[in-house]
Amino acid sequence: MAQTQSSSNSQQKSSSMTKTSVIAEGTVITGDFNTNENLRIDGSIIGDVKCEKRLVIGKSGMIKGKIEAAEIAVNGQMIGEAISKGIMTLGATAKAEGLISAVNLTVEEGAIFNGDFKVGKK
Repeated sequence: MAQTQSSSNSQQKSSSMTKTSVIAEGTVITGDFNTNENLRIDGSIIGDVKCEKRLVIGKSGMIKGKIEAAEIAVNGQMIGEAISKGIMTLGATAKAEGLISAVNLTVEEGAIFNGDFKVGKK
């Protein structure tokens, strides 16, 4: 009987945990991509991306298009417009080109950015 309760509690915990969609290295998506969960991109997306939660572009990842997310972390390549409702981070390996709009912006040493940015609440 204790096992049944433990199993039930485990199911409740795992269903409330945040999920992350992953675009694997070598994968190329052409077209728009939308998700209500976290998103990690290690492949490439050519198109607009909307993410309700955290979006991470890994070192091997690339997005060419418009990005909208609650939080954005770029460690790979971004070409286009990025709109973060919260913090946006350009990691040390980031290569970003375009327009960035974010409430907070962090740029790590080594990041490359060519473009314009707007920081702060509207």
